[in-house]
Amino acid sequence: MTNATDTDDKLTVLRTTRGTCPICIEIVDARLIVEGGRVLLEKSCPEHGKNRALLSESPEYFSELLEFYHDIMPPDLPQRDFILRLTARCNMRCPICLASSDQFDEEDLPKEQLAAFLKGRGRRLKLDLMGAEPTVRDDLAEIIRMADKGGHITALHTNGLEITDPDRLKELVDAGLKEVHLQFDGFEDEHNLVLRGRPMAEVREKILASLEQNGVATDLVVTILRGLNENQMEKVLTYAAEHPFVKEVFYLGCRRLGRATDDFADQVVAPDELIDDLERETSGKIARDDIRIFQKLYFSLLAALRVRKCFYIHHYIVIRTRDGYRPLSQQMDLAYLEPRLERFRRMVKRSRLLSVPYLLFHCGISVLRKGGLTLLADGVVLSLLLLLGFDLSRIKRRIILIGFISACDPWIHDVEISANCGKGEVATDIGVHEAGADANVERERVHLKAETKSARAHGLS
Repeated sequence: MTNATDTDDKLTVLRTTRGTCPICIEIVDARLIVEGGRVLLEKSCPEHGKNRALLSESPEYFSELLEFYHDIMPPDLPQRDFILRLTARCNMRCPICLASSDQFDEEDLPKEQLAAFLKGRGRRLKLDLMGAEPTVRDDLAEIIRMADKGGHITALHTNGLEITDPDRLKELVDAGLKEVHLQFDGFEDEHNLVLRGRPMAEVREKILASLEQNGVATDLVVTILRGLNENQMEKVLTYAAEHPFVKEVFYLGCRRLGRATDDFADQVVAPDELIDDLERETSGKIARDDIRIFQKLYFSLLAALRVRKCFYIHHYIVIRTRDGYRPLSQQMDLAYLEPRLERFRRMVKRSRLLSVPYLLFHCGISVLRKGGLTLLADGVVLSLLLLLGFDLSRIKRRIILIGFISACDPWIHDVEISANCGKGEVATDIGVHEAGADANVERERVHLKAETKSARAHGLS
């Protein structure tokens, strides 16, 4: 159902769907609604009633992109990116750990199981080496080497403690590691104490130095907790602009997942809210309206190249300069491009053969109108990476990618959105899932059942 008005409740229903009850973690009826200037995902559970989760406070932006996305994205695209949950062990105990590190009895992912999975999936997968903390595995270099020999792209997601030593990091790079996604919530220990339970500023200086020394393509992942560290968003972006080994900055909104549950319920952040935060912190230099048009372009390229990605993750690009960074809008005529994207939206339904050259031609014109000839070549590289496998180490020096994302928890889990999730997952506890969003929810369901069983065994329920 699209844009139906419920006069009794004075709300607009954007779409009906199925989702997860955040109480019992079962799939129930759901709908996406606009009420009071906010986009909400409302779940209706026969046992626990209605629950609502905020998705956006910019309903026009959200609903416009939602319709655009569903209009152009092909269904049933194959999954090419997978999270490898290598271990549930960790060398830290973060209060906001989304991965429930060291809380449940879970074996490390066996290399034999991983090898069997890769053998049946062909070449050029993007493999996100995750956990809890994958660097606690002594055989991590062997895993990377195995993946590299298979022609896959490996990306390490880490708190960085084990790679403060440049020689340890070099071992992984020599094995074939392509990129590192570093947990990096800002520069202030007052924030680290809340998010990570310990000071991190000094050790992160060593981690960054190690990454820079080895020339490792790096993504700084900034977890945002509402009311805590929004003021670090622009500071991290400025650091990225000054250090070319940083290729990407991802702003991750904290969600109610793993250990980050009731204690942080009032401080969770939806992906769309992060855009408002960054716009405010950059005094409008990075603007929501520019991101809106760029997101249409991003969705269009995904559709043209038949690449599977989630609607919830939004992106933008800034250009590294000698004195900082400038937004993409200064080097690409987004206003010129938008009506052409709308025409592509109509064309792609009739003919992909004609619509793709049309899209690429006008992307080129929009760059040339701003005199960004060098950016034109960069855009070709980015498009090829989308098609062939996104390897951050191939990103040109000028480009800094920005992402806005939240892990899907049971509150915002939407079955139709997760059907096109941009990452699958391989794990020992719940097996292989084509959608990482579904894996998150399934893990929460398994943990809830285990906790319920334990409570009953001890006479607590």
